[in-house]
Amino acid sequence: MDAVMACWELEQSLQTLIGFAPSEGIGATMSDDEDDQADSAIDFYDGNADELDSLEFGPLIPTKSERTLMERVRQELKLELKQGYKEKIVDIREEILRKRRAGKLPGDTTSLLKAWWQSHSKWPYPTEEDKTRLVHETGLQLKQINNWFINQRKRNWHGSPSPSAITKNKRKSAGDNFMAGC
Repeated sequence: MDAVMACWELEQSLQTLIGFAPSEGIGATMSDDEDDQADSAIDFYDGNADELDSLEFGPLIPTKSERTLMERVRQELKLELKQGYKEKIVDIREEILRKRRAGKLPGDTTSLLKAWWQSHSKWPYPTEEDKTRLVHETGLQLKQINNWFINQRKRNWHGSPSPSAITKNKRKSAGDNFMAGC
């Protein structure tokens, strides 16, 4: 789930940075509002380009060729960022899908393991002979068999309750009996 959230956050950051979702492709880079603002700024400054800054190093406003060059550099940097983000997002998605696929065992294999589990539900700890037989029947590795049983016991086995659970149940039933007498 963390990888999914990281992927989503990357997509949101990219969308905020570039102004549209990465899946929309690479098209125009400025919105109409930004185009209008840039055009009006250019029109305003074109008339005043002869002004010098306070140290008299040159015009305060970049020339048209400088603006064109800066815009081209900005566009190239923006394109590089888009590609970098897009590649990272694709990598994260592939990793998520690969992990989902990797965690699933084939259905017939799971059926064999569950059948053994159900027939030994009171004490679901296979012996070494049982494990060897299951390795041959399922085609899994011994480590996979061991892990499957560990996970199955954690998720589904409610063997003998712990002493603290027994004590809690006794207290609860004693309290219930007391309340029933009132």
